[in-house]
Amino acid sequence: MEKNITGNSRSETRAPVDFQVDYIHEGDYVLSFSKNISLGGMFLCTQNPPEPGSRVKLIFPVEEYYQTEVMTVVVWVNRSANVGETGMGVQFLSPLSSHVKENIMKHIKRVEILKEFEGFA
Repeated sequence: MEKNITGNSRSETRAPVDFQVDYIHEGDYVLSFSKNISLGGMFLCTQNPPEPGSRVKLIFPVEEYYQTEVMTVVVWVNRSANVGETGMGVQFLSPLSSHVKENIMKHIKRVEILKEFEGFA
């Protein structure tokens, strides 16, 4: 379990996801990709993540024709040389709309169902 900048461990279930996430940091517009998401935050694969404590605005799809913008803070950074591991964990600062929360919960429930199914195999 990773530690965030406040020293707390994350407690929300994260679901693996893979979609483009654009973010804005200090006036720069950067393309990245999600690796996982929870109701509290997400991990973004990006080559040059900002330092922990930085605030970034995310823009990402919630459904096929719907995007959301949410303010976040970078809570941890992984500068691994391995592809798909370099990036940042961010915590949502803005309240998520009920529509966004419902969509995230769909991903999380799929993961929980798969875990239960694997337990019976």
